[in-house]
Amino acid sequence: MNKSVLWEEIFSKKEWGKYPSESVIRFIARNLYNVKDRNSIKILELGLGTGANLWFCAREGFKVSGIEWSKTGVERFKARMQDEKLSTQIEQIEIGDYLEKLDNFKDESFDAVIDVASLCCNDREKTRQIFLKAFKKLKVGGKFFSTALGRGALGSLGEGDFFEPKEGIYTNVGKLRFDDELSLKELYAHSNLKCLSLSTQILENEGVVLDKILIFEGLKNA
Repeated sequence: MNKSVLWEEIFSKKEWGKYPSESVIRFIARNLYNVKDRNSIKILELGLGTGANLWFCAREGFKVSGIEWSKTGVERFKARMQDEKLSTQIEQIEIGDYLEKLDNFKDESFDAVIDVASLCCNDREKTRQIFLKAFKKLKVGGKFFSTALGRGALGSLGEGDFFEPKEGIYTNVGKLRFDDELSLKELYAHSNLKCLSLSTQILENEGVVLDKILIFEGLKNA
């Protein structure tokens, strides 16, 4: 099953993703809350899902754009934005593959590009290509934020680093890529990107690591 069909099925059957992750809230608050004109700040999300992160950004006064595989996910997002009178904060939404749809966005036009465990649905080579395209869309001084799945959690060990987990919380969502700090830094390495931080968030129960998330933040410096 390809990604578009898989996520279309998931979003059609589940009421999922109404609120943003704490890491996104912290990133936005730390980097963008102090700007004088929030309406001038543009944020692009890779894999918006049902739009929880962009809903939050729009609600805080920022302009939002995004790319998503699932038409159902986008429809839910747009309906919610309309219901809450936030539609004017939407600039551009594309449905399809990131690698293709990124070409429809203007270079150096975004203050932040965010990815919340979405790029990890692609293998390493394709993720690298997507990252390089997305990086071009950032303004100088713009921030790149990405959360990735960490090696060491239940179900994260398999053949290579891109496979379908057989156990743990990430079953039944297709193939996923798992990283450690070194591999993620290498994936996002760029001469004009300064890594500001790379932290790890772990969910553990009785000695079993149920989830491990790597949180990368970078600055485009030229």
